Amino acid sequence: MKKSVASLMLWACGMSAFAQQALGPGTGIISPEINADNTVTFRYVNPKAVTVELSGDFLPAQKVEVPGRGVMEVQGKASLVEKDGVWTFTTANPLPGELYSYYFTVDGKRQLDPSNVFMNRDIATWTNIFTMSAKEGDAGHYYMNNNVPHGTLTKIWYDSENAGFDRRLTVYLPAGYEKSKEKYPVLYLLHGSGGDENAWSELGRTAQIMDNLIAEGKAKPMIVVMPNGVVRNPSAPEVNEVNMFQPTMTNSRDQDTKPMEDEFPCIKKFVESTFRVKTGQYNTAIAGLSMGGRHSFSISRRYPGTIGYVGMFSGAGSGPDNEKELAALFAAKPKLYWIGVGSADGVKVSASALRDYCNEKGYPCEYYESDGGHIWKNWRVYLTIFAQKLWK
Repeated sequence: MKKSVASLMLWACGMSAFAQQALGPGTGIISPEINADNTVTFRYVNPKAVTVELSGDFLPAQKVEVPGRGVMEVQGKASLVEKDGVWTFTTANPLPGELYSYYFTVDGKRQLDPSNVFMNRDIATWTNIFTMSAKEGDAGHYYMNNNVPHGTLTKIWYDSENAGFDRRLTVYLPAGYEKSKEKYPVLYLLHGSGGDENAWSELGRTAQIMDNLIAEGKAKPMIVVMPNGVVRNPSAPEVNEVNMFQPTMTNSRDQDTKPMEDEFPCIKKFVESTFRVKTGQYNTAIAGLSMGGRHSFSISRRYPGTIGYVGMFSGAGSGPDNEKELAALFAAKPKLYWIGVGSADGVKVSASALRDYCNEKGYPCEYYESDGGHIWKNWRVYLTIFAQKLWK
């Protein structure tokens, strides 16, 4: 008996050692390294590589000819220089505070940075990320986990009577929610095409933005609900009931706003019965990016008098095609109707057209135009601005 126990212990120790070896010790290389002058150095070890390139949203954009779509801007590229098997690149200029994404191309094949465990999935593409702040109060400052009270980010399932199956939400609860009896207003925050209920919390840094804004007194404590806007899907692929589910850009039926219009009351009913929520028009806000912006436009006009704050980030609807519904919406006197779009964004045409329509009709509307295009860098900024305008 003792021999069996000893053998079992040796076997367990062997398996433990194997497991530790399987985890690996890391590369021992610092990449990326944020230097004292806010330049950033990237390193990749491969003495056998012939070429190593870096692609990142911090590099000057390149213009390429895309068949059927004309000239488009894509992420810039830079070549790394090899010495003793270590390939290195340092940005020519200091970087402003921001969340950045990048990847390597090694001998023509895409490669994540093995020295950086921080990465994000955007639809079906993984990239490495790093966040830096060049000065207090810049964009990067709000995207970092600073020494402030932190809220709770939870994933929760609800029974959708509309869809006929359980669906998943991401919910942000402000710091102190669990210990208080206070009720909070709610922002419903919708993702774009190809996204899911993880998009805003991972790519959008919602929890970090809200923690920092609330701690600084720039935003009032609120609950933020981030649903899955593709109603036929119960959840993100990581927990989807369909094994090895491959996310893709959503198709035309998902771009249709009606499924989410029908689903929204189910989401709202669940949230208001599960969390300590202040109800009513002026305690309810909705905003979204791209497809989620169009969803926000459509949900707010379909349910006038129930939503007091509306935000459309790089996504808008047509004023003339929804004349009666918009008249009813503004007759209910929403406190904020906010449009944000990039100057190089193809959506600018429809966004500015909606602004012009509102101005012609005398509907109060705020319009914000930033640099850049249809990118997360803009959407995080829009959320930071929009959140500070709520519940005023």
